[in-house]
Amino acid sequence: MEKFDFDAWPTDDSIKIKLGAGQYKVAVFVDPNCPWCKRFFEEDIDKLTDIDFYVFLTSVLGEESEELSAAIYASKNPHEAWKNWIMNEEKPKAAAGEAQREIVDRNTKLFDELKNETVPAVYLGNGDGPFGFMTALELVSKIEHLCKKL
Repeated sequence: MEKFDFDAWPTDDSIKIKLGAGQYKVAVFVDPNCPWCKRFFEEDIDKLTDIDFYVFLTSVLGEESEELSAAIYASKNPHEAWKNWIMNEEKPKAAAGEAQREIVDRNTKLFDELKNETVPAVYLGNGDGPFGFMTALELVSKIEHLCKKL
C-alpha cells in the first residue's frame, strides 16, 4: 500500500464532497464509466457523515471516460454534475476544454504513479490505501480502525 500526505495532494484537481463537519478525509480515484465507482457513491454517500470526499476523476477505462470526466469538471457545479451522472446517468451539458482534460490527465498520471490497478481506489486521510470498492459500513469500519472513531 502506498502512503500519502493529504496536504501534499493536488486536491484542487478533485471534486470535494463535504458530508457533515468533515472530520475525516477520504480520496477516491474513480472513472465515471466504472459501475463499481458509481455504486460506491450510490450506496454510500447518503449513509456517511463527517467525511470530506476528494473525488479524482480519471480516464482509466478509455477515451470516452476522459471526455466525460472533463465535461464534469467543466460544469458550473462539478459536484452536482458528478451526482447527476452517478445517480441518473445524466451527462453534463458543459463542453470540456483543454484545462479540464489536463486535470483528468494529471489525475490519471497520479493514479498510475501510486501503482493503482483498479477503480475505485480509496485512500484514507491518514495515508492508508488504496482500498477498492467497499460499502459504507466497511468504509466506516476502516476509518474507525485505521484513523479515529467516527
